[in-house]
Amino acid sequence: MVDKSTNKNINLYLRIIAYLKPYYKHIIGVLICNLGFVISSMLTVWMVAPVISVIFQNFDQEQVQQIPETAPAEGVDVSFFNLNEWLKENIQGMIPLGDPVETLKWLCIFVVLIFVVKNIFNFAEHFWITYVEQRVVKDLREQLYESIIYQSMSFFHKHKTGDLISNITNDINAVNLAFNRSFTKIIRDPVLILIYLAILTSISWKLTLIAALVLPITSGFIRKIGNSLKRKSHRVQERIAEITTVLQETISGIKVVKAFAMEKYENKKFGSFVSDHFRAIVRQVRLQRLAGPLSETLGVFVMACVIWYGGNMVLQGQSLSSEDFIRFLIILFSVLDPIKSLSDLNNNVQIALASGKRIFDVMDEHDPIIEKPNATVKQSFESLISYKDVLFRYTVDSNLVLNNISLDVQKNQKIAFVGSSGGGKTTLVNLLPRFYDVSSGSIRIDGIDVRDMAVTSLRNLMGIVTQEVILFNDTVANNIAYGLDKYSVEEIENAAKLANAYDFIMELPDAFQTLIGERGMLVSGGQRQRISIARAILKNPPILIFDEATSSLDSESESLIQQAIENLMKDRTVFVIAHRLSSVINSDIIIVMEDGQLIDKGSNDELLERSERYRQLYDLQFAP
Repeated sequence: MVDKSTNKNINLYLRIIAYLKPYYKHIIGVLICNLGFVISSMLTVWMVAPVISVIFQNFDQEQVQQIPETAPAEGVDVSFFNLNEWLKENIQGMIPLGDPVETLKWLCIFVVLIFVVKNIFNFAEHFWITYVEQRVVKDLREQLYESIIYQSMSFFHKHKTGDLISNITNDINAVNLAFNRSFTKIIRDPVLILIYLAILTSISWKLTLIAALVLPITSGFIRKIGNSLKRKSHRVQERIAEITTVLQETISGIKVVKAFAMEKYENKKFGSFVSDHFRAIVRQVRLQRLAGPLSETLGVFVMACVIWYGGNMVLQGQSLSSEDFIRFLIILFSVLDPIKSLSDLNNNVQIALASGKRIFDVMDEHDPIIEKPNATVKQSFESLISYKDVLFRYTVDSNLVLNNISLDVQKNQKIAFVGSSGGGKTTLVNLLPRFYDVSSGSIRIDGIDVRDMAVTSLRNLMGIVTQEVILFNDTVANNIAYGLDKYSVEEIENAAKLANAYDFIMELPDAFQTLIGERGMLVSGGQRQRISIARAILKNPPILIFDEATSSLDSESESLIQQAIENLMKDRTVFVIAHRLSSVINSDIIIVMEDGQLIDKGSNDELLERSERYRQLYDLQFAP
C-alpha cells in the first residue's frame, strides 16, 4: 500500500513534469534521438565480443585459412525475441568472414560508424533537452514571480523578503540542476537497462537471474537514502533563504549598521548562518555521494559471482560459448553504469522535490483579495466615499486594529487623519484601495462596495504617496511616469514643477534622464519624496492619498508642497495622514483617531474648542 508521503511526492513530481507539456514536439524529438542513442550504444557494447574473438581465436594456419560463418545451433531461436542470436544472424552477415585481418578491419570500421551515429544522436538529444529544460525553468520562474507580485499586502507581511528571493533564485536553480542532471537519464537509462537485460537473458537466463539479485537490494538502499536526502535538501534551501534574508537586511540597513558600529556583530551573525548552511550541505552531499559507491560495490559483488558461475559453465562445456560469456560480462559491466546513474537520478529527484515543495507552497498561497467574476469596472469617482461600521484585524486571532469606523467623505473634500502612532490611521486609508479587506462592515465608492469592483480599476482611481518612498533604479523621468503608457515630456515636467522637484532635477547631471540608483539612493530623502509626489500628480487620479508624504521635507519644501496640494484640491478628493498639524489645519475635516477608534472629527477650530485630545496634539506642536 502506497503511503501518503509517497503519494505527495508522486503528485509533486507530476506537477513539475507537467511543465513539459507545451514542449511535447521537442520531447518527441528527444525520444527519437534517445532511441537512436540507446540502440547504437547497445551495438557498440555488443560488437566488442566478436572483435575480441577474432583477435584471440587460435588458428591452425595449415588447416584453417578462413573463418567460417557462425551458424546457430539446431533448435536455437533466431527471431528478434532472442536478441543475441538475432544480432549474430544479421550483423555478422554484414561483415565479410574470411581472412582474420580483413574481418578485423571491417569490424573496426563498423564500430567507428556506430560510434559516429551514437554521438550524433547524443548531441541532438542534449541540444533539445537543454532547450526544454531552460524553457521549463523560465516558465516556472516567471509563474512564481507572477504569483508573488499579485499577492495581497498581508502576504508580504507574512513572508521574509530573503525567503521570497531565495524561492525565485536558489529553489528554481535547484530544480534546474535536478532537471539538468536527471531529465536525460529518466528517459534514456531505463530503456538502456531493459535492452541490456533482454540481451543478457537471451545469452543465459541463469546468469541473468544471479545478476538480477542486486536490483532489489540496491533499490531498497537507494529509496532509503533518497527519502533522507529530500529532508536534508529542504534544510539546505532553508539555510540559503536565511543567508539571503540576513544579506538583504544588512545591505538595506547599512546606514544603521555603520551608525551603531555593528559591523563586527553583523559579520558574526552572518558567519553563524553560513556555518549552519555549511553543516547542512555537508550532510546532504555526504549522503548524496553514498548511493553511487554503494550500488557499484553491490554490483561488483554480483559480478564476481557471475564470473565464477559463468566461467565454470564455459570450462565444463555447458550451453555457453566463450564468445557469449565475454559478451555477457561486457554487457553486464555496461548495465552497471545506467543502474548507478539511476541511483543518482533518485537523489536529484529528491532535491527537485524539496525545492519544488517550497516553490509550490508560495504559488499555492491563498490571496485573500479575490476579484469577483464580472466585477464592476469604475472609470471615475462621482460623489461619495463611505466607510460603514468597519472593523479590521490582520488575522483571525489578532486584536482589532479598527473598531466600528463610520465615515462619509464627499467629492473634492480634503480629509486629514491625526492621532498617536499605531492608532489605525494608515490602516484605515489602506482599506480603500483594497490592500486589505475589511473584517466586517463595508467601504463604498459611489454606492459600490470596493469588493465588487475590479481591483485594477479601483486602484487606477487613486494616487498614493507614502512616508517610505519607493523608487526604482531607473531615470527620474521613468520613475515619475511609472505605471503610465502615454505621457509627454511636458506632462512630466509640469508634474515635477507642481511637486517642487523641477529645479533640483534640472541640476542633476542628465536632468530627467539621470539614473537615480537602487531605491533612489543617489538623491536626498527630500528629493526622493518630491519625485514620488510628482509620480502621483502625473497619474492625475480623482483620489489622492498622502501618508506622511511631507515628513521628509524641510520647512520651505513642505510649504511649497502644501501649496501644490491646495492647487490639486480642485476636482480631487484628498486623504492626508500627518503628524505635523501645520500641514492639515486647513483641511475640510480633521479626523482624530486613537486605538483604532474615531474619537472626534471636525475643522481645526471646532476640534480646538471641544476635543481635549486634539488640543493636546496642537499644543505639543504650536505651544511656545
